[in-house]
Amino acid sequence: MSARKLVYLTSLIILPALYLLFYAAHVLSRGRPLEESLKWDGLLLLATIILLEQVYGYRYAVSQRSVFIRDIIANVVNKYVTGAVTALLVLPVLLYVPEHFLGRKVFLASPGELGPFWLQVVIILLVVSFFRYWMHRLQHSNGFLWSLHSYHHRVTDLRALNTDVSNPVDFALRNVVIFLVLGVIGFDPLAILLTVPATNVSAGISHWGADVNAGVLNYVFVTPEVHRWHHSAEVPEGHKYSVNYGVEFAFWDVLFGTYHLPQKDGQAMQPARIGHPGGLPDEPNYLKLLLMPFGLYPPSWFKREAQPAE
Repeated sequence: MSARKLVYLTSLIILPALYLLFYAAHVLSRGRPLEESLKWDGLLLLATIILLEQVYGYRYAVSQRSVFIRDIIANVVNKYVTGAVTALLVLPVLLYVPEHFLGRKVFLASPGELGPFWLQVVIILLVVSFFRYWMHRLQHSNGFLWSLHSYHHRVTDLRALNTDVSNPVDFALRNVVIFLVLGVIGFDPLAILLTVPATNVSAGISHWGADVNAGVLNYVFVTPEVHRWHHSAEVPEGHKYSVNYGVEFAFWDVLFGTYHLPQKDGQAMQPARIGHPGGLPDEPNYLKLLLMPFGLYPPSWFKREAQPAE
């Protein structure tokens, strides 16, 4: 069997294999300390996807060399800094409200009151994915939130390294706050530990720059075939802002009418071009990504920036 044929055949099964592998790894590692799990799980997934990008290259790939440093910085910040800073700032507020207005320090004193462990895992997965779907939609429709989120849409190709290319505030609103809320409500810390990295599996794989055929999985998970349409430079006809807002699961888009994955001859079609819907080029300067949405970038440089399209 030729190497090319082997690559093609394995491309048909590699995506479900990855989902099974990483979800199983999270289940088996539930006893590990929280800090260790959050530190290494995301890094292992990222390294695996980067390696596989060399095997299953996307046929319409666009070079990302000019933004390599930006991507590295964004990954370090959003994987290892944003969560801690958000918890430091938001947790006191989340704890203050129930303590002073609801007459208790936490919503529920015992995690067991929320049901058995397996049920809590299911509830957390559904609540987190539901919240992320609607927050993501809001980040496309609200002007200020779009000014934060739009930098993520200036990437010209989906790659593992630009999965976390996002303003930290934008990233925290979509990926961190909901877990803090669930923790304050009283869900079992181990259930949260299991779902934090698990919900990031398909989110990480969604930016995999590879030619893979996901088949029926396209209607369950946010696969690369599905997520490329969310990053299309041209918003599909019939949709105002974008499509495929789900972060990990695609069935929310199917349910709420925002799913888009056209077919031709039984195969999923892909957008002609990935990029900002307003035509803005990718931004290699991390400081601009970080400061410009708040008007904090040096004025002498800020004035030279092209104004984003309405």
